[in-house]
Amino acid sequence: MDEVRRWAILVDEIDGCDANTSMLLWLDPVTGNPSMAQIAGPQADAEIAMRIIGRDIGAEPPAKEYKPGPLSASLLKLAEKINPPPAANDNNPAKAEKPSSFVDAETLLGMEFAPIKYVIPGYVAEGLTLLGGRPKLGKSWLALDFGIAVASGGLSLGVECEQGDAFYLALEDNQRRLQDRLKVVLPKFHRPDMSRLSLLTEAPKINAGLIDTLEAWRTRVSNPRLIIVDTLAMVRAEKKRNQDSYSADYEALSPLQRYASEHRLAIVVVTHVRKAEAEDPLEMISGTNGLTGAADSIMILNRTADGPKLYGRGRDVEEVEKALKFDGGRWSVLGNVDEVKRSDQRRVIMDAMREANTPMKPSDISAATGMSVSNINYLLRKMVEAGEAERAGYGLYVPPSESSDPSESDVIFPPSVCMNSNSEDSEGSEGSTSNNDNQQRRAA
Repeated sequence: MDEVRRWAILVDEIDGCDANTSMLLWLDPVTGNPSMAQIAGPQADAEIAMRIIGRDIGAEPPAKEYKPGPLSASLLKLAEKINPPPAANDNNPAKAEKPSSFVDAETLLGMEFAPIKYVIPGYVAEGLTLLGGRPKLGKSWLALDFGIAVASGGLSLGVECEQGDAFYLALEDNQRRLQDRLKVVLPKFHRPDMSRLSLLTEAPKINAGLIDTLEAWRTRVSNPRLIIVDTLAMVRAEKKRNQDSYSADYEALSPLQRYASEHRLAIVVVTHVRKAEAEDPLEMISGTNGLTGAADSIMILNRTADGPKLYGRGRDVEEVEKALKFDGGRWSVLGNVDEVKRSDQRRVIMDAMREANTPMKPSDISAATGMSVSNINYLLRKMVEAGEAERAGYGLYVPPSESSDPSESDVIFPPSVCMNSNSEDSEGSEGSTSNNDNQQRRAA
């Protein structure tokens, strides 16, 4: 009836009809024959209304080939919607799902889309990002750093961010603690303007008004770019009765994911990870795969034996794994994890050679450091190229000389020290002479 009332024809302008009189016209979906009925008003007005409306819209017995006018065609579509014709097959059209907005592949290839917007270049893009980490490791410090960088157009994780408005929901903090954190990370002199960073310490659940809260902020600011929810546990809805865990986790994040996609915002949701390590970092997120499935990107802040690192992977961001350093309330990037690890191993090799005070073979370095010989061979080649080690005969290595200027050094390497390690003849008597000379230099 709600749909029918929308199509009611008001006749209060018809001379002689009551102001409350209204009629409804419908057409037979097969024959096109018009019919009318009174919805409201005095019964005496029905004949007048029928006659006048019938005259105006041509409600006469239909011809053999019925061609409805514009108004009649619209009402015919309504009639078909209310009472659809029988299906031409055995399918039930009432139960058949209508396809969503689809496009053929050739048309899709010809479309142009706006590029993905990065909020923290290389790390956080538009969409929903799930940031996981162990308790007290520094997730909130990193999230706050994101917000400060966006609001001030500053740096985060070593990259410059486009300035815009940021909204940080610090739901496990209070205003005093937030103020203390801001004072720690912001410079005491030449402090940037922080008016574009909005802060909130209390918010409703996702299914009880959180989206309305985000929308109120979004429509108030001029350039909304980043929303941070810290943490997921404070805003996720209660699990429904008889609902499986995967569905509950997926539904916990999907409203935020849809909101981020609809408005091309970046939303970072902070959550916890399991205690146990996992082969795939994404499996460390506390909960089922429903959480990681609903998110566009995942970031894991973790601490291993090699130090803290940040791992990231997503639909629109490239996989990253960075070694981090925490100092003064801020996280900084040391470099790619593999490169930093190799750099640390190079220092171990150099310390071993200096402590030995004599040319060493890779096997000797392996015995002193516990590293594999193959890894040491690889690193020594890189160290020689970078000037971090020198060859002292075939298969022998020493730390670099302290000065490249002979006038500043007490001992000058003889020519045999710089022999090509690829020479097959370098292991003979000249190699022995080189070793003796180098030992004398070390003794001196």
